[in-house]
Amino acid sequence: MRASPRRLLSYASFVGLLLLDVVALVSLLIVQLLGAPMVVAWVAAGVLAALAVPALMQVADKVFDWARSEPVVPDTGESFL
Repeated sequence: MRASPRRLLSYASFVGLLLLDVVALVSLLIVQLLGAPMVVAWVAAGVLAALAVPALMQVADKVFDWARSEPVVPDTGESFL
């Protein structure tokens, strides 16, 4: 299930940051293990990360579902007090 409309920006930001992390990690591994040039590593990592977007969205769904079910995580616009 996708995030509620008031959390769409948070959801999109979270998925974007996950995607950026995957690209950086995969490119680092490609450079270290295969010795490929940095440009080739970033392009290959971008392609592999694009293929992983559905899995990253499932991870984001699980994180947002967990946050919605936890009583100590406030909804958007609420405070901890």
